[in-house]
Amino acid sequence: MHLDFLQLNFLLMYFIYGLALFSMGLAMALEVSRSPDIAEATLLKPLAVFGFLNAISQWLEIVILPAVWQEIAIPKPLLLTKLLFLTLSFAALTAFGVQAYRPARRRVAASLYVSLGFILVYAIVIGINHIIPWKSPPNCLRCADALARYLLALPGAMLAALALKNHALKHKATHASLAKSYRLAAWGFALFGLAQLFPGRAEIYPAPFINAELFREITGIPIQLVSTLLALFTMGNLIHASHLAEKGRQRELHQAQLEKFAALEQVQSELLKRREMRKDLFRHIVLAQEEERSRISRELHDDTAQILTAASLNMAALKTVVGNDPKAITLLQRSQDLCQEMSQALYRMVHDLRPAQLDDFGLVPALRHLTEEKWFSRKIAISFEAMGDQRRLDPMIETVLFRVAQEALTNVLRHAHTDSASLRIFFEKDRITLTVADKGAGFTPGLKGQGFGLAGISERVELINGRLEIDSAPGKGTTITVVAPARPHQVIPPEPEAEPSPAQPTA
Repeated sequence: MHLDFLQLNFLLMYFIYGLALFSMGLAMALEVSRSPDIAEATLLKPLAVFGFLNAISQWLEIVILPAVWQEIAIPKPLLLTKLLFLTLSFAALTAFGVQAYRPARRRVAASLYVSLGFILVYAIVIGINHIIPWKSPPNCLRCADALARYLLALPGAMLAALALKNHALKHKATHASLAKSYRLAAWGFALFGLAQLFPGRAEIYPAPFINAELFREITGIPIQLVSTLLALFTMGNLIHASHLAEKGRQRELHQAQLEKFAALEQVQSELLKRREMRKDLFRHIVLAQEEERSRISRELHDDTAQILTAASLNMAALKTVVGNDPKAITLLQRSQDLCQEMSQALYRMVHDLRPAQLDDFGLVPALRHLTEEKWFSRKIAISFEAMGDQRRLDPMIETVLFRVAQEALTNVLRHAHTDSASLRIFFEKDRITLTVADKGAGFTPGLKGQGFGLAGISERVELINGRLEIDSAPGKGTTITVVAPARPHQVIPPEPEAEPSPAQPTA
């Protein structure tokens, strides 16, 4: 089979025509997946379908034309397949035009119904064309091809042109470049629709008079070349519009992210302010609590303790008054013993409220006295060790560290089920490290229902900008470590990095 230069140009033209339509369909399909600005995603689906189906129809024409030129019989299923793709592509173009005018609140797929209506009219006209008694039977496939262009392609292209024109007007004030691309694409569709008035010669009116041969005689160029150029022009503008829409989406996304970050920063700022307010409130509460404890401690020590001492002395004096009455002496002795027990209980209460050693001598003596108290020492053995440059600290830091040690040892006594524990404090230049450890029952940190003891420790440590570490597991004991700054309002310096060990010499 030999083809001349003009025929090869025709085949190349159909190939480029199909390639342009396929590229347009692919671009629109990609735009659908990105939620385009042209309209909602459903709007561009018919346009993508139009590009794909019409491209296949044009490429099938490349297979059919050489057989026509060589007068070779063409399989009828091939012709019907080509006509089917062409018809469905024009129906999809019509659906795109209708979809663009669909009311925003309407839920019925009007574009589908209208497209089916156009196809129904197209089928009815083809049926009527078969019923009409012709003097000589027409070529049904050529008539069907011409009717597809008249009844489907022309109105579909015009609707698409009007839809894109409306989008151009919509974006004219906000995005001039995007509006221009829509407007040029609308002109491309309009001219593409007018090109469908020149189908191949067929028996259906007005194809016998206005057809592709007439256009070529008048202009000297084939109508297929015009359609190819219009497809390339329309495809280029639609892809350009897609790129502009993508840039617009990126700008909107960037702006939305900036607004989100600004909102998050505002929320974070508010949270930090509230956190600082909560810390200040808790600081005032702790100070007021310690002051109240100190006041109650002084009153108990100065008033109640003296009264108990006086009562005990009076009972001792009564022993000499009652003489040798054994019953009276026994009652007086019991009363003296009760006064002594009350004095010891009162002493423990005074010490728990506010130990005098903490105010008078500092943190280390107060911690040492805490571990030596009979209330602790008669139930568990507590080892105490103070290391580093021992010195007085800010009263708030000393109070927090003492209360943490007191609460931690109380937890050991109540829950650890052990007979020993250790308390260590290490003074460094910029930090103070307090550690309470035991080898008792242990627990799983972070579980709910563990009481308010650890929560109170955490709140107090946060109050002085400290760091709390809890290392525990069931059956493996517990170690509570508090790292506090050496001065108020100071941030704990980071842990010094361990120096790498010297490399071992190799043999």
